[in-house]
Amino acid sequence: MKVSLIVCTRNRAARLPEFLARVAALEAPPGGWELIVVDNGSTDATPEVLDRFARSAPFPTRCVRAPDPGLSRARNTGLAHARGDILAFTDDDCYPRPDFLRALVDAFDEGGPGFVGGRVVLHDPGDARVCIKDLPAAIDVRPRSFVTAGLIHGANMAVTRDVVRAVGEFDPLLGAGTPCVAGEDTDYIARAVWAGWGGRYDPRAVVAHHHGRKPGRDAERQSRGYDRGRGAYYMKHLLNARSRRAYLSGWYWEARRNLRRRRPGRLWRELTGAARYAVRRFASSMLQRAAVRRRLAGRPAAG
Repeated sequence: MKVSLIVCTRNRAARLPEFLARVAALEAPPGGWELIVVDNGSTDATPEVLDRFARSAPFPTRCVRAPDPGLSRARNTGLAHARGDILAFTDDDCYPRPDFLRALVDAFDEGGPGFVGGRVVLHDPGDARVCIKDLPAAIDVRPRSFVTAGLIHGANMAVTRDVVRAVGEFDPLLGAGTPCVAGEDTDYIARAVWAGWGGRYDPRAVVAHHHGRKPGRDAERQSRGYDRGRGAYYMKHLLNARSRRAYLSGWYWEARRNLRRRRPGRLWRELTGAARYAVRRFASSMLQRAAVRRRLAGRPAAG
């Protein structure tokens, strides 16, 4: 199996048929592909919609359930069930172009990157220009370098099986469904970079994002959430001794640009996200240590 396409969904039964129709029109890459759809605890008719599609899909399709809310947890469930050499991700409100999978495979075949991200364009031109990544030129990402938040979006990213073996799961403290709101996708790519992998943004792989947020309050709320997620992601890599120097420098220069452009609110939200992540990371570590102590305390004495 060449490619596993992993999609996470939650309570989108009304919109899933259009998304699934676009997926059904994808051109098969050499080596074949499979679709993994993760139902992240939906309470609507999502399971029925997915079951009907899986029974008639012209390619291997598996629908699995991740009952605990959180995009990172759902993506980790998808990783556990995927069989492909390349593991690709998109979102349930994105419409991949028919050559999407072939473009990803071509990008991996050229130079052997560990990860690839592609263009995320607006489906509806009347929607706010948020949640997109529409650059026409390729960008190479060097191993052990600062990865700017948003360089690659989780709505259009793919990694090799070797990267998954080296990096492991998505961080459940980051992403949609957590107080940190976002950042799990860039964090995963950055962990691959600091594990020694290079990659690239390649504009040939395209999805159209039908997020539906119009200019105004909803779009501004989404952008503020991304600011907090960005700060959480940067904090995580400041806590890593290997990447700390690069992230101190990278975040410093970004902060200077924000202040020069008179955007102090953005920096404040990043700092808020950073603090949230640090607190949750500390609390999670304490809970894990307490669990280990309880297990050791209940273990019978040796001898």
